[in-house]
Amino acid sequence: MKVLYVCSNDGSDMRINKEVKSLSRHFEVYFLGVGESTEKSFAAAHCTYFELIPGKRNSPGNVLRHVSAFLRLNRKERFDSIHVINEQLMIFFYPFLFGKHVVLDLFDSFFLMHVDKPGEQWRTLKNLVYAPVSKILVTDQNRFELMNRSAQSKTVIVPNYPHAHPNYTKDAHPEHITIFYNGTMNEDRGTDILIELLQQDSRVRVIMAGWITDAKTEQLAKMSGVEFRGVLKQEEALQIAAKQCDYVLCVYAPNSEIHINASPNKIFDAIQTNTPVIINAEVKVSSFVEKHHLGFVMPNYYQFDGKSLAASLFEQKGNFHFDEAMRQEYTWEAVEHVLIEAHCR
Repeated sequence: MKVLYVCSNDGSDMRINKEVKSLSRHFEVYFLGVGESTEKSFAAAHCTYFELIPGKRNSPGNVLRHVSAFLRLNRKERFDSIHVINEQLMIFFYPFLFGKHVVLDLFDSFFLMHVDKPGEQWRTLKNLVYAPVSKILVTDQNRFELMNRSAQSKTVIVPNYPHAHPNYTKDAHPEHITIFYNGTMNEDRGTDILIELLQQDSRVRVIMAGWITDAKTEQLAKMSGVEFRGVLKQEEALQIAAKQCDYVLCVYAPNSEIHINASPNKIFDAIQTNTPVIINAEVKVSSFVEKHHLGFVMPNYYQFDGKSLAASLFEQKGNFHFDEAMRQEYTWEAVEHVLIEAHCR
């Protein structure tokens, strides 16, 4: 069987890499993404065919080249299944998807991220958008419940768990706290919080890894006490969290439905690495964090005192203990079969 995997990423995204690697063990995977091929295009190693459309992913010219490449591959190869990331991209290939087995993978649904219309809102448009889709993938039960009812009948949950990870002993650094800031990094993901912590308490250290997407985060990367390590494989990021960090930053500005209903893999990274998260109470999944004592819950994303927050983080450092049964349960190996089954007619 052949699967065409279509996205607007260069193959460096952690979840994309996990999915492609799993699919490649069962199917021939043809990858069509956007960007420049580099050593960070981790998914390429698992693909029968790997192609990136150079340029900015949202530019009209790039969209046309992406569609042209999609049509060329479909003429040349007989794909058994087509995997597309998000409605925003699928809509460009929409007329050519009918009659195909299409798996729509919702990392950040357009209806949550851009227009704040969950559930039955805009139901008619949603039904039209999802008409050619055979299966929809979402990351958790909350995201499932935010789908409109007719779409739920073809929606399955593929949680964003990490691979099972070996235990590591943390490096001892009693004189400071180290916070891991990784993935997509910008003002909506906690940059201002870290700047305030660094300015208010000299004991705070930050390790950054991933994608810097705004000017203020670029400034953060250059501050004293901060180390930026670039784009990493998930295994490398997990090892940093497990060995070198006291907390993983997992906050979202509560300014949109996509943030309030975030489905962060960092919580499950925390479980695998015995590293508590810092999360804000406005994010719904923070109740799961609080219930299982998986990290520090900030009462408010915008209103906090940097000095008091740093003192609380330092005081609670090392006081979080993770359940081994959860560590065994929340692994990619336990759920990847749902992804594979979604591609089987």
